[in-house]
Amino acid sequence: MSNHKFLIMILALMMLVAGCSTKKVQDTKEPQPLVGIVDMKKAAQSHPKYKQVLALEEEVRSISAQAQAQQAAMAQSAQKTLNLSETSQGDLAELNKTFQQEFTEKMSLKEQEVNTRLAAKENSIHQTLSDEFKVYTDEIDKEYQPQIFNLQLKLKTVQLEKEEAASLQEQLETLQTKRAEKIAEKQKQLAGQMTEKMAPDKAAAQQELEAYSKQVNQEISQKAAAKQEEIAARNMQTLSLPGNTAQESGNGQQQAMMKQQELKALQDWIVQDISDKTGKVAIESGLEAVLTNVTVNVSGVDITAAVIAECNK
Repeated sequence: MSNHKFLIMILALMMLVAGCSTKKVQDTKEPQPLVGIVDMKKAAQSHPKYKQVLALEEEVRSISAQAQAQQAAMAQSAQKTLNLSETSQGDLAELNKTFQQEFTEKMSLKEQEVNTRLAAKENSIHQTLSDEFKVYTDEIDKEYQPQIFNLQLKLKTVQLEKEEAASLQEQLETLQTKRAEKIAEKQKQLAGQMTEKMAPDKAAAQQELEAYSKQVNQEISQKAAAKQEEIAARNMQTLSLPGNTAQESGNGQQQAMMKQQELKALQDWIVQDISDKTGKVAIESGLEAVLTNVTVNVSGVDITAAVIAECNK
């Protein structure tokens, strides 16, 4: 997949919704925007693995160019016998389609297996941290809610002088702000713990997927080489084509296809990683939603830089 197609794929990423269920705090200040905006194109190009995408794209172009050069050499050395029969061409196309489908299916099953394992671990950690957060908020409410309620009651039921009412309102806002700050700090701390606890598992999962991708590529490449050899031998008998050159050309095409599959797997992982980091930043920032493909005038907070920073940790 080309770099252009990759960026289009990222810009089409669905909206990520992140919310934290905390009690609403009464505040006379104007509410801050609850919508975040991410420039996915910029985030993808700033991702630490984006250089690997560019390198793989260059390898695909190089392998494809080599395959084309081999085909040109075949044309020069055997002008009258270079075209394969329609049957042979159909065999090659069907062969590539079959191997590509096999790779996709195997990688999809492996990704499901790994993601299921990660989701189970993450849910377990999340439940533990949620329990801890509830205990903490209960303690905070025991400390602040009686004071807040008392001040609210006075402001609503007692006839006060203007100066006295202003003083009580200031005390109320100060208490509400302190409570909100403590809860926000706890949320940030727990989000960091989640990231820290999941980091080893996610790193191991990525290594497992990369190793499995290489293993499947190697297995399919071996089968493809054997099939290409069969086709080349048949062409030699019917069209007197140089079998070794035909096989090298077919192998080059097969290698290019496998590299494209490896490239797609990496692109998908980058998209998922940006999605995860966007969700984390959204939670820490108290955002209710994040837009990634903004085409209209939307009031929101640009969290692109924060997402890029998370990706580069």
